[in-house]
Amino acid sequence: MKPPNSPCVRGVEVSQEQPSKNPAESGASSRIKEMRAIGSKRLQSGAVDLTARVKEFNTKEAIDAVLDAPVRLKREWQKHGAIGAITRFPLATVVLFLLMTLFFVSHSGFYDRYLTQFDDDPNETDLNVNGDLEVYLPDGSNVGKLLNLVEEDWTTNVMVVYIELGDPSRNITDQRILQEISYIENQLNPCISAFECTVNGAAENDTVIYILSLSTVLKEVNSSAPRIREAFITELGQLGCGLGQDDCLSANAASELNDALALTDEQFGGGYEIPSQTTINLVIGEMYEENGEATPGLDKLARDISGGKEGGSDGILDRAIMAVAVSDDISSKEVIRSTNENITRISSLERPCLFTADGSPDPAEGMCVWNTGAMTVEQKERYERGELKILDMTMTLTGPVPITNAVTERTFDMFWDIFPLAVVWVALGLFVFHCDILQTGLTGFRPIQGLKVVTIAGLPTLCAVFWTLGIIGWSNYEVTMTVIIVGPILLALGVSYGLHITNRYAEEDGTKAEKMRGALSSTGKAVFLSAVTTIIGFVSLVFTPMAPIQTVGIALSGGIVVVYVLTMFMVPNLTLLLDLRKPKHPPLKPFELLVEVPVKYNRGVIGVFLLLILVSATYGQANVNENIDMLKMAPYDEPSVQSMVNFSREFNSGQLGMVLVQANLTGDTSIEVSQQDPAENLRQIDTLEGLMNDVDDTTAVSIVFLMKSSGIAPTVECVGCSEFVQNLPFLTQDVKDTASILLDSSVTQDASFWDLLTTPDAYGLPASRQSEVFLLNVFYSSITDETREIFISEDFDRSLILVDMPYLPVADTSSNVATINDHTKTFTGTEPGNYATELTGVAPTTIEVNKLIVGSQWTSLGFAVILTLITLAIVFKDIKYSIWTTSPVIATVALQWLVMWRMGVDLSLVTVMIGSILVGVGVDFSIHISNRIRELGGGIEAIRTAAIGTGMSLLEAAVVTSLGMVTAYGIPIEAIRPFITVILILLWVAAASALILLPAIFVTLEKAGLGAVGGRTSMAKRLGLGQAKVLDVDVLDAALVDDVIDAW
Repeated sequence: MKPPNSPCVRGVEVSQEQPSKNPAESGASSRIKEMRAIGSKRLQSGAVDLTARVKEFNTKEAIDAVLDAPVRLKREWQKHGAIGAITRFPLATVVLFLLMTLFFVSHSGFYDRYLTQFDDDPNETDLNVNGDLEVYLPDGSNVGKLLNLVEEDWTTNVMVVYIELGDPSRNITDQRILQEISYIENQLNPCISAFECTVNGAAENDTVIYILSLSTVLKEVNSSAPRIREAFITELGQLGCGLGQDDCLSANAASELNDALALTDEQFGGGYEIPSQTTINLVIGEMYEENGEATPGLDKLARDISGGKEGGSDGILDRAIMAVAVSDDISSKEVIRSTNENITRISSLERPCLFTADGSPDPAEGMCVWNTGAMTVEQKERYERGELKILDMTMTLTGPVPITNAVTERTFDMFWDIFPLAVVWVALGLFVFHCDILQTGLTGFRPIQGLKVVTIAGLPTLCAVFWTLGIIGWSNYEVTMTVIIVGPILLALGVSYGLHITNRYAEEDGTKAEKMRGALSSTGKAVFLSAVTTIIGFVSLVFTPMAPIQTVGIALSGGIVVVYVLTMFMVPNLTLLLDLRKPKHPPLKPFELLVEVPVKYNRGVIGVFLLLILVSATYGQANVNENIDMLKMAPYDEPSVQSMVNFSREFNSGQLGMVLVQANLTGDTSIEVSQQDPAENLRQIDTLEGLMNDVDDTTAVSIVFLMKSSGIAPTVECVGCSEFVQNLPFLTQDVKDTASILLDSSVTQDASFWDLLTTPDAYGLPASRQSEVFLLNVFYSSITDETREIFISEDFDRSLILVDMPYLPVADTSSNVATINDHTKTFTGTEPGNYATELTGVAPTTIEVNKLIVGSQWTSLGFAVILTLITLAIVFKDIKYSIWTTSPVIATVALQWLVMWRMGVDLSLVTVMIGSILVGVGVDFSIHISNRIRELGGGIEAIRTAAIGTGMSLLEAAVVTSLGMVTAYGIPIEAIRPFITVILILLWVAAASALILLPAIFVTLEKAGLGAVGGRTSMAKRLGLGQAKVLDVDVLDAALVDDVIDAW
């Protein structure tokens, strides 16, 4: 007999009290009116009840209860056990955990995104995210060691300013465009070593180490003549001194001559500025091979991309880059901010559209800004009237430093952008499943009940996510970008723990306390096992050698611990506080039909799964590519990332690498040393550079590129220098002859330093080593220290070959890097200990990570499966039963290659985690069915009942988990999307495996007479579940009290 206040009776009473006013009205219309009346009545009743509870709330009593809670909790624990103690003070317990959540919210990064007014330090984020390239490498990595070796003399903090021209008639080599590029460079790097740099009389220090661009090369050319002359005379003056003398008459004479000639520098050479268009054309012309193709050096700095037929090239350079190396002494964030501010400010700065030959603005051409996008409203109005023009040029900051910064700065911004949506979708899913609309339709719609379940199951999980992120922030634990997936996964999984408890609570009979005790004592075990096995799956990720995967494993496993604790403390108390009363409903018909499939066709079901597993393990695995693309690990909506994609495609660049050459590249011309042969070392570097440039999709540049540039002419313009040379004492004849050639413009006019060094006979030069060293010293002095130190260390003992290639499939990258490494072995140098290292940088890092993910996939997956089996075997005290329970998730994991193959998903730094995560997620489904079968004592009927009874819970868990995880599609990181797609598909495969394959296995065992479990008596003896009402020991007591045996 139903109680008089049951929903059904209330519904009947309402329908009797409010009969249809129009008897002739159709049955359907009458039914709709009844439904509206019932819904209105229930909403009003629920609202009145909720209002009364709010009015009765006493703040002082609540605070007192929270403060007194620990003492009372201990007393109740001793008296009533764990469950009794936890549920003894519902309000105090819930309030205590909510207050603790507020603390963790302040460290979770939430304030950084939404409540900046409460943030103590708006310039610092709560969470410590490391987006550096090195974070992907394990300790002891050879690539990492080589990077550290490079960083002893050079910075690897490089930015790229990507320059585009929109006007097809314009060329990057136009003087006016180069002047604008130079203007930006002067703002970024105002201090050049060869020139004084002061602000208000004080020395100015910038944070830019060097800039390499077409503009800097031209400025080096334009300003090289005075430096060549000064270096030429200084070197000769020093050679005129005796051995070991630093100061002598010839050195002093050289100094005086340089001072006198400095007055004529403007006549023979320009400043550090863009030269005339004629000089530009001459220098750029020398950067092309005889067949008209651009040299690797030019290809690295400027490209002809569009403007021709069908969008092809037209011979006009319309793309260029500025490579900007920055100091480690200032934060990347500050450098990027400053650089972007300069670019934004100058882009809208009105400057002359053309300068005259003397450098003054040409008034006839008017004023220009870069493009219409940079204009202010007032400038756009003037542009439309023809009073303002554009250069049609854009500059975007990209490169490793900005991309790393984007990953670091935006990781948790992206998380907090999608997490609220995940909360909404999960809440909506919970509401739909628990407002009874699926079971009864609109007639039994219970919105208040749905809201209660949303609160009971959702609030603890939401708090757990804040706790997890708050603990990460509070401990300052360093994480990587991959941790962004933790929130949706925790939210989706954590909610299911609360659902299982509330669903079982609704099935129990008795008082509220008895129902809760029964729910926790039975389903509590399954929830505990689910949490443990999920933690095992996630912990397995910690054993990989890569930090991005390790941080996900630590965050997820720690998060599940928090979810479990908060679930066990908050869900029971929220259920009691909100007085959840869920009516029992019969299983949905589809589940009854579905479960008949494994019962009747058990062998067929097993056969289908085995066939799919076989296909997956053979064709699937063989056709899944291993491919790491670091660029896909960055947010694709960032301008720096978009520009890097274009830069990689158009310049065949992006994966910057370095080959370190250990060999001396200079010498002392005052003595003859037989082992001293820097010219030969440079010849070997040139040979190695050429071999690298022959590798597909690879460009290599070294100091030789600058030596080959005939724009930096070896001719010395120097009045009176010939007499100075001939009168110097102690000067060898070879050096005198070399100096005479450099002073003869008729001989060296069309030559480069490289020509004189490698073919001295063609120019009448002596081929002695002293002559070569003298020539090299003059060359090194002809360029600024910043430009020289791009390639050569300060002590001239080490040099770099910069190697670049685009973002390619990892197989192609591996082939190219292997070829380059073979070439580096050919360098021998001229002295013992000379060598060239293997390539290091982005491409080798990609290859090493790719190798690691293949090995770590099997390691972490094997660990997860084996430890899960052991755990279940210990709990169930039956190794066979643990194997049967784990079989569906093993089948699901085995099918991942089939899914990845058919979906075209590569094995990457993110998708490698799929197997371990599936073990943690998928085994939950199997545990709840297996646990129910054991409760029912086994047998085919028990299998059918367990599968039907648990089916709705599995469907709900799968739907809610999917709703939480599907929001991760909103994360603007390309590598995340295929991961989410595969996880979602396999999540449903796991649910289907638990609901179809697991019963089929148990039915097969039963029909074979083997029996998966014992009878009811055996069941009661093992798990303490022989009677539904007599519950001497609960699961929490069993977990906390040592002398309780076989509590489950």
